[in-house]
Amino acid sequence: MNHMNIKSSLQYIPLAIMTLAIGYSIYTILTTNILLAGKHYWGIFFVLASIVAIVLNRKTGKVVTLITLLAGALNLIAFTPVITAYTFGFSVNNNGLDLKVQPFSLWVLLLFIVINIKAAGRVLRWFFTN
Repeated sequence: MNHMNIKSSLQYIPLAIMTLAIGYSIYTILTTNILLAGKHYWGIFFVLASIVAIVLNRKTGKVVTLITLLAGALNLIAFTPVITAYTFGFSVNNNGLDLKVQPFSLWVLLLFIVINIKAAGRVLRWFFTN
């Protein structure tokens, strides 16, 4: 396998990790008494949308995968059977700015950014120059 084949295969690793996590979640609900929440169903929907988008258009698939990972990292959707989220921020009398972050999704998001660093650099340059 040459360098370009390896490099093009690497970009699918984050989506493969999310797909495996969703598969594990489905296996877990079938074999235990754990139930899926609404966040899981949205996670399944977004992972399927990412797969379809990558098959149809690779660049669009990357964007959909990025959006999926951002939603997961911000605790809007879930990929793992047990939803673990840490809260960052501050609040007084339950009023304030709290940000919930899922560690699993955050790590996969960071992996996605590292793998797609050149594309991320182009997007950031475009964003800040326009």
